[in-house]
Amino acid sequence: MMQTEDYSGEIIKCMGDCPACAYANHEFSLPCGMAYEDEICTVSQDWQLPINGMIIVAPKRHVKLFEEMTKEERVHIFEIVNKVISIMRKNEIAKDFNVLFEEKKGIHFHIWILPRDGWKELGIDPTKNIGDLIKYSLNNLKTNENFEQIARTTQLIRDNMVNFLKNQD
Repeated sequence: MMQTEDYSGEIIKCMGDCPACAYANHEFSLPCGMAYEDEICTVSQDWQLPINGMIIVAPKRHVKLFEEMTKEERVHIFEIVNKVISIMRKNEIAKDFNVLFEEKKGIHFHIWILPRDGWKELGIDPTKNIGDLIKYSLNNLKTNENFEQIARTTQLIRDNMVNFLKNQD
């Protein structure tokens, strides 16, 4: 059994050693819920970092490296990343974003969508030092007001993804 803490400080427990697989299998949930899922991927607020709009897009299939994804998975996941960024930009969650791939030994491959707005004013450049951003978020953003913003953003993405899918048919 693996144990970690979610962005609000609650303990996440899951079987096995891959939290992304456990999340995709609904072994645990986040306070804000899942923003979107389909047969290929999940979309959610970052589990551990309370940064509003810091979204994780991860393949459901256990993948450690980018090149392990099939062409179908890569195309689909990039369409989802594009749609999530479009939703957040249109709804003024942020104007600019970094999209980061995380490959790390023993970790399920995932993509971070990171809002860039507001960090410069705090003296943090997410491109140059993500460690400062992580430290700041863990020390300063664990507030009820921020958790409510995260829940609203997650719901906004959820609602807009449903509309997006309806328009795809």
